Amino acid sequence: MTKPQWKTWSLAGLAVLGSALAHAQAPADLADLVGARGAGGETQMEARGYQMVRATRVRDQSWTFWWSDVQRACVAVATSDGRYASLQSVPAQNCSPGGRSAEAPPQPYSSEVLTLVCYGQGQHATYSSHSGYEWDERRKRYEPMQRMESGTEQFQTGVQFDFRGNTGRVHLTGKMVPPLNSGGNDGWWPLEDVQMGPERITARYRINALNRPQVEIDRQTGSVEIKSSPGFSGRCDHGDWGAGRRF
Repeated sequence: MTKPQWKTWSLAGLAVLGSALAHAQAPADLADLVGARGAGGETQMEARGYQMVRATRVRDQSWTFWWSDVQRACVAVATSDGRYASLQSVPAQNCSPGGRSAEAPPQPYSSEVLTLVCYGQGQHATYSSHSGYEWDERRKRYEPMQRMESGTEQFQTGVQFDFRGNTGRVHLTGKMVPPLNSGGNDGWWPLEDVQMGPERITARYRINALNRPQVEIDRQTGSVEIKSSPGFSGRCDHGDWGAGRRF
């Protein structure tokens, strides 16, 4: 986590945020595994009925994907410095092994249907209230004070994109969904202004009336960036893991 960059905010208008800034990402049956060592975490995941489906790597973090037949749930686990940094529920497609074998030749690119799952690092604003006493130069004495301070926090997370020609949708979880939002539809937000080129994909989505994040995806490297707050940068893979290519 980066060192917060603090600045003083007025209390007015911030009360609506309150404790809603805290978004639990780990499923209830796995929340205690955050911070566990990798090997011990894997043992616990298996003991609780999860099976690892696949693994990938983004920068200095490894991601593993686990499926539970009992829970009918897919969970993404980010491991950093040998410990479980985050666990979060993700759409079931993330745990699908794909429909073609690894030896099958890539199919011709189609702009009509494209599913991408992307993992990396998000960033959002944080707020905290501080109270105490400070010196009043005019009155020459200490006076009680209370103020709100803002900073930034980085976190591991993932997003998913479904493109259908010039339309599409994005799936957001946890801290990628700010307290003031339009609600989406089961975690999905429709994409607007979709431009699907051979080298680059761009789009926008509307979190609320004032927040329209910009999405930029590089088809050559698989890198993705969401320019907003919360923001996101990471790497994408094709939803069909057996295709033998990115997208």
